[in-house]
Amino acid sequence: MTRTFDVAVIGAGASGALTALQFARAVSGDAHGALIEAGARAARGLAYGTPYGAHLLNVVAARMSAFPEDPEHFLRWLRENDPSAHAGTFAPRAVYGDYLASLLDEEPVHSRITRVGGTAVGISREDDHWMVHLHDDRGVAARAVVLALGNLPPYDPLNLGANAPAEYVRDPWARGAAVGLDAEAPVLLIGSSLTALDVAVALRHHGHRGTVYALSRHGRPSQPHAPYTPRPLASIPDECASPRGALRWVRREVESGAQWRAVVDSLRPHTTAIWRRWTLAQRGTFLRHARNLWDVHRHRASVSSEMEILRGRVLSMTTVDRGLEVRHTGGTLTVARVFNCTGPACDYSRIDLPLVVQLRRAGLLTPDPLRLGVETDDDGRLLDTHGQPVPGLFTLGPLRRPALWESTAIPEIRTQAAALARVLAGNGTSGTNGTSGTNRTNRTNGKA
Repeated sequence: MTRTFDVAVIGAGASGALTALQFARAVSGDAHGALIEAGARAARGLAYGTPYGAHLLNVVAARMSAFPEDPEHFLRWLRENDPSAHAGTFAPRAVYGDYLASLLDEEPVHSRITRVGGTAVGISREDDHWMVHLHDDRGVAARAVVLALGNLPPYDPLNLGANAPAEYVRDPWARGAAVGLDAEAPVLLIGSSLTALDVAVALRHHGHRGTVYALSRHGRPSQPHAPYTPRPLASIPDECASPRGALRWVRREVESGAQWRAVVDSLRPHTTAIWRRWTLAQRGTFLRHARNLWDVHRHRASVSSEMEILRGRVLSMTTVDRGLEVRHTGGTLTVARVFNCTGPACDYSRIDLPLVVQLRRAGLLTPDPLRLGVETDDDGRLLDTHGQPVPGLFTLGPLRRPALWESTAIPEIRTQAAALARVLAGNGTSGTNGTSGTNRTNRTNGKA
């Protein structure tokens, strides 16, 4: 007889690991969960599975604890392994993966969470529980399921498919992407923010010395971290009732002498509340006109790498003797290799993972109209195509961006995981956003 778990967490990257950790802490009695992991290295995912020590966290150690109630937990662990570490250390991302993996092996997690190897390809409802179907025809039964899918590989901006030349690297995280690359040859990165920086750092690790071009529509790289004096905001500025007003407020504060990093970070505790006040039209305006400007200042880099930044977009790629001739809106380049660094895919109307396709076709997963993730309620339950919460089917992390906007960094995800664990343990609603009820994207028309 198949065992029925209290919860099955699909995905063992950071989001899944944090959910499992919090669930094990929140429950009592004989409650038990399953953590379904497709790979052999739990707690890593795209971000923390990197083999490069030069890939650093973009958040200081003092803010990377797995547990919101114990903010220095990671810092203490890091100091035990590296006595020179301090609160402002940007630790290697692989080390953070080791940290999360070590927590999964501790009690009470080890005794309350069963690790299940396999790839989930579908979910179906059977009587009073869900059945998670794995790629090898096994199944995992659970009363509740959490989709902890994390960040997904980027789309191909050129839609080349099987016609893509060998010199075009669609997935920048593919192992061996730099194999066979001449150390002096120029390369092109499509994108100029954090993913591009990661690839540039990896290339240098492999001894690449050639020119690294980074082409993006706005031509803006991610800004670097630097010390600043915090300036907390007690309340949301009135101007932030619209994207245009928020931008005016930021500019005015900076022009009056405030440090821009302090101004941007002062909004962080309030960004979800601001986002939720905006109408769908206002959110769309922000995404079209200000998203890139916000992202490069909000998501800052802890490392630097020499890249020649170009503004424009790729029009075509043609194979030539020396690699690829790339025609873009600003001219033509000949490079040895092109890397797709456009960032994680988030349009769930297009994502072709078998599990996502099955849930979408069953009407259990609804892509949001702005194509940022999926529709959820305030506890992270998926909303079906009729806008109703699907009982016992949850998500967290990047998939919740339509509702929360700030939903990709560890400080936000650990809070979501703790709140979700309380819901799964039957200890109340999440309170993630300070509201109740469903959170289908605000479709009200409104001026930006």
